[in-house]
Amino acid sequence: MRRQQEESIRLARAPLRVSLARAPLRVSLAGGGTDLPSYARRQGGLVVSLAINRYVAVTVFPRSFDGRVYARWERDERVDHVTALTNDFARAAFRRSGPVPAAQLASFSDAPSGTGLGGSAAFTVALLHALRPPGKVDPRELAEEASAVEMADLGRPVGKHDHYMASYGGIRALHIDRDLAVEVDDLPAGPVLRRYLSDNLLLFYTGVSRDAGTVLAAQHLRTVRGDESTVGALCEIHDLAHEMARAVRADRVGEIGPMLHRHWELKRRLSPSVSTPAIDELYESARAAGADGGKLLGGGGGGFLLVSVPDAATAGVRAAMARRGVTELRFALDEAGSKATALPA
Repeated sequence: MRRQQEESIRLARAPLRVSLARAPLRVSLAGGGTDLPSYARRQGGLVVSLAINRYVAVTVFPRSFDGRVYARWERDERVDHVTALTNDFARAAFRRSGPVPAAQLASFSDAPSGTGLGGSAAFTVALLHALRPPGKVDPRELAEEASAVEMADLGRPVGKHDHYMASYGGIRALHIDRDLAVEVDDLPAGPVLRRYLSDNLLLFYTGVSRDAGTVLAAQHLRTVRGDESTVGALCEIHDLAHEMARAVRADRVGEIGPMLHRHWELKRRLSPSVSTPAIDELYESARAAGADGGKLLGGGGGGFLLVSVPDAATAGVRAAMARRGVTELRFALDEAGSKATALPA
């Protein structure tokens, strides 16, 4: 009891800050799934990914009139203490960062959750960043803490890819060792690649959201059991990620679309829940309109469809997708990673 009273006094005397942080969503080009511990601990992993200028933002206001905690996200909450929050990610983040006696919290996102853009990781990175004291933050420390929230605290069968991209930003090749240590390789973004990313890579929302942890659980179990088809597909995806990294580094953008298509064919072998007939039809519509490749982002089962489109076919692909009633999310490269600012409260 005395320790709790001393902690309350310390928190009351600490300088209060209104904090705002944002972390970017991400688009994976190749290697997704090889960062999962079930595979990476066997073979090591490699993911080629880029952060986009679409974000999850978190605001922490360190007071409330009645001393309670108010949270405004997908499900509004009003609780007596942060430990009573039903948002698992937020509750675990507060356990690591330290409690707040009263607060008003809010999150905002450019895309729905559960859509394959790494939203849960971006939320966790942004919240942890907002809860840190003002000043420079090591992106590696932030990524490791956020991945520990999801992997260790919550026990979700995910890898570190999303957390590193939300923290670092840019275009990266993430090498995952067998001990799950991550080496961050910064890939150059020349004018040819930048134009391709902003003009020729198109994102379309399938209209279906899902829990990535649930979708990835099937892949995790198949890998742990040594299923030949799953492990073999992941090995080929691993090799493809090396090819993608070389193409990106050399500005060979014409190779990216066909590699995305090959990646999608391999990804469909990981689990029956990766795709659905409606998603297959949507992708075939894009291909028929001129797309030279594409794949579903995240674990599969829904979310955003990424398609690569030559210049001459962009209008036709957009028209074909519009006829099917799907929404495009336009984007460009984010190079800043997670950013935070604080003001006296």
